[in-house]
Amino acid sequence: MNNTKLLIASTLKPIDDSRMYEKFGVSLAKTNEYEVNIIGFTSKNTLTHNSIHFFPHGPFGRMSFDRVANPFKTLKTYIKVKPKVIICNTHELLIVTSIYKILFGGRIIYDVRENYVKNIQNTNVFNPILRPFIAAYVRAKELMTKPLFDGFIMAERVYTKQLSFVPPHKSIVIENKFMPVEVADNESRTNSENTVLLYSGTISASNGVFDAIKITDELHKLDSNIRLRIIGYCALKKDLRELQEAISDKDYIELIGGDFLVPHQQIIQEIKNADFGFVLKKPNNGINDDKILTRLFEYSANKLPILLLNNPTWVKFCNEFNAAIPINPNHFDPTETLALMKNTSFYTQGNTKSSLWESEEYKLLDFIAQFRG
Repeated sequence: MNNTKLLIASTLKPIDDSRMYEKFGVSLAKTNEYEVNIIGFTSKNTLTHNSIHFFPHGPFGRMSFDRVANPFKTLKTYIKVKPKVIICNTHELLIVTSIYKILFGGRIIYDVRENYVKNIQNTNVFNPILRPFIAAYVRAKELMTKPLFDGFIMAERVYTKQLSFVPPHKSIVIENKFMPVEVADNESRTNSENTVLLYSGTISASNGVFDAIKITDELHKLDSNIRLRIIGYCALKKDLRELQEAISDKDYIELIGGDFLVPHQQIIQEIKNADFGFVLKKPNNGINDDKILTRLFEYSANKLPILLLNNPTWVKFCNEFNAAIPINPNHFDPTETLALMKNTSFYTQGNTKSSLWESEEYKLLDFIAQFRG
């Protein structure tokens, strides 16, 4: 049987995005049943894989004409590749993916990575006057194209309750658990006198980067060996300028990335080298309360102790492993927190293998297999 041409597509995710490439792409490719193609934002990584072909695009800004034009360029790539299965990674490609199916057939799947409507309504990416209209447009696209989609993948369990437009009989939850990647083991958490705190992933005020800086400042006053490493990409120029100003006179805080996409392997390297990781994503009117963030899987799988926003869902997750110190950035005692950091034994219970991608991989393979015919 010939390999099935499968294409995974996104607009603002990098070509080596951990979900698209490391999890979905590699998992599907290693079955030798698929020829995997990935469309995504250009990356500094040089990627090669026998069964995966890459179609990078960009760079372009979040608020740019190139972003508006990108779906039509993506459609051209669809036509060039002629995939039998398309996994659409963003609402921005729903219409062109549907057009492709109407014109050329095939099976199409919507990988719902975010509750986009709630995100638009509750974040500062768009002008407040425009938010209701943009949110309505996105939901209209999801409702209008729903009948054409053969399957739906949801990245969070809570989406089964939040997203009523997703048909239960056509959907599956596949969480963003941690896929181990090879990194150079050139540093140990116990080899340095410094205590390295880590903020990784998307850099923004809503993800708590300024809370991480504030907490680090207070801890550093008590212990000069406290360091903070911030690694990731900051999409909002306003947040990046504020961040650069906030750390400009602080030699104990290092920024890696900010204005460029950092390879995921480098982020994992920093997770392995750190002593504590911050998870301080703000509730945003409750839309994040029940989400299990990718960082929680990454940190727990690597047994990195966590300084954790006191969110009941996240506290419950971390309590399974004794993985975290719950903290309220606005009301915390740095002396008590530092004592807990120095005297607590973490990861003394539970099995962190439950945070690994292997538990999701077989679900993905079984789900996609039904669309090969």
